[in-house]
Amino acid sequence: MALLYAASTGLSFLSGVVVANLLGATGYGLYAIALSISTLAGLAAEFGLPTLAMREAGRGLATGEWGLLKGLVAWSDRAILLLCMLIVLAVATLASLGLIDARHGLLRVLPFGLLLIPFVSIGKVRAFALLGLDHVLASQLPVVVGRPLLFIAGCGGAWLVWERIDPAMAMAAQAASAACAMVVSLVLYRRLRPAALVKASPDRDVRAWLESCVPMAMTEGLRLLQGQLALLLVGLLAGVAQAGTYRVADAVSQVTLVLVSAIATAGTPMFARLHAAGDREGLQNLASLCTIAMLGGAFIVGLPIALWGDHLIPFVFGSNFASSAALFRILWGGLLVSAMLGMPLSIANMTGHHALSTRSFLIMGMVNASLGALLIPHFGAAGGALATSAALLIATTYCSLRLHAATGIDTTLYGLRHIHKKASVTGRKL
Repeated sequence: MALLYAASTGLSFLSGVVVANLLGATGYGLYAIALSISTLAGLAAEFGLPTLAMREAGRGLATGEWGLLKGLVAWSDRAILLLCMLIVLAVATLASLGLIDARHGLLRVLPFGLLLIPFVSIGKVRAFALLGLDHVLASQLPVVVGRPLLFIAGCGGAWLVWERIDPAMAMAAQAASAACAMVVSLVLYRRLRPAALVKASPDRDVRAWLESCVPMAMTEGLRLLQGQLALLLVGLLAGVAQAGTYRVADAVSQVTLVLVSAIATAGTPMFARLHAAGDREGLQNLASLCTIAMLGGAFIVGLPIALWGDHLIPFVFGSNFASSAALFRILWGGLLVSAMLGMPLSIANMTGHHALSTRSFLIMGMVNASLGALLIPHFGAAGGALATSAALLIATTYCSLRLHAATGIDTTLYGLRHIHKKASVTGRKL
């Protein structure tokens, strides 16, 4: 998973470089806004179903009962298509009322973004089910590697044929690549599912599924909203060109999280195992070690970009994005300070404190929206970067303090003192 995430981050960064150079700041901003809208609308279509499919697949492996998974996969396809139709109807209504800004061509790009939603959602259900069945490579490869490669190829092909590319063409390439990834995921799921699952009679428990989907969808929605909210606010309050520069800075900041994500991927399931085993000391040690590793990883990767970003970012993305270097430093600074607080959100999820994680994401979204509305009209994209960094810091601090009060686990750098104390006590005993 860590290797796949690193490959995904690299390919996503490369696709951003390609599209930013082809579209320019204004075109890239328009494309980014449409993609953010489709991403957030896609959450309503998914409704937590992929995570539920992964849970039912894991349960099937443990118990040998496959009826619920088979029934869920079939039911989820119908539910996703119904929700997609409702989303299209809602967008069409907003457009007819003039509530969607058409001055910069958003209405030309958005239909392709809406077409993207069912392809991503249906493919994601199969991918998460495969992940629950322990087919890690098959579950992620079509999405995190195949889709961005196909997207880059599609944009390059459009440029070779028409010698130009606009935001609508870029979004159409996204939809086409997502459709291909969905087909591959469907084929892999059919080939790799257990024989007992094929023979099982489908069971349905729609009420229980809906009860499980609501909190899952809420937490995932709040998490993704944090990543998209600042971009949408910048586009709304400062214009699409400013949104383009912010998108580039955000994409570059995500590169500094490659090592952080690898650490989180490795550490998160270990938190669950240590908690289930009742090993509080081991959980504290792991939390402290993850904190120092996350901080060191983000610092090492981000420092060269912070020092030479004024030259690197315009060289890679084009001169239109020179101002993205300053935005990157703001976002990177927020990530560094938050890294000092460790992984309280992940630990809360793995230790049964799901409500705390959801509240933290809710606080993050509210702070981001409030500060963004205040700062972006005066400072443009820089205001969005400041709001994002502040929201991340406040929410992570809240989660860390509440988790410590509930469990005694200190996720911050200060928690390293526990390791030192243990080492000194062990030395005295020896």
